[in-house]
Amino acid sequence: MTANEHQNIFNRYIPIADMIAATFGSRCEVVIHNLRDLESSLIYITGNVTGRKIGAPTTEVILKELMNQEDGIGDMLGQVTRTEDGKFIRTSTSFIRDSRGKVIGFMGINFDISAFAEMEFVISEFTAGMNDAVAPPKESYAQTVGEVFEKLIDDALREVGVPIEKMKKSDKVRFVKKLEENGVFLIQGAAERISAVLGVTKQSVYNYLDETR
Repeated sequence: MTANEHQNIFNRYIPIADMIAATFGSRCEVVIHNLRDLESSLIYITGNVTGRKIGAPTTEVILKELMNQEDGIGDMLGQVTRTEDGKFIRTSTSFIRDSRGKVIGFMGINFDISAFAEMEFVISEFTAGMNDAVAPPKESYAQTVGEVFEKLIDDALREVGVPIEKMKKSDKVRFVKKLEENGVFLIQGAAERISAVLGVTKQSVYNYLDETR
């Protein structure tokens, strides 16, 4: 399908996005992403919860799911994440497909539940020990693809547990494997960025990648 045909599909979602945002008010944000360009995929936004603007990149959570599931990816509904600035957000993502079933984008609903979370925290202080709470995963909702890349690097470093300056080759291979699992290689120019972080050549990054497969 052509870019114009894809745009026609996305245009049909805009009134739905506006309706959802108008229904749920100022704590609700609805976004539409075109996955043709992951680095600036946000093509429509109504509401302001995450502070993003048109041209913002896809989040690291979506990158990871796309990497693992590709066109077989299912909708992600009713999940709770926490932003870098501490907001609790209940988010639902529905993937948009063309007539052949290929994923071309997604519509996301982000609802700020921070006030409800704070209320729950106050209540939990009075009911401590009754339930073991699980902290929600963090999602960066970055303004630029560089911020997404930095978040993925930080996450991989935490998982490997070895500072870059002390990494042996085996650590670097594990590091690159974690990055691939989290979808970093879907970002254009990822190998160059990773080589700069590790202080090795781009070919070395590809060699590490080959060793993990």
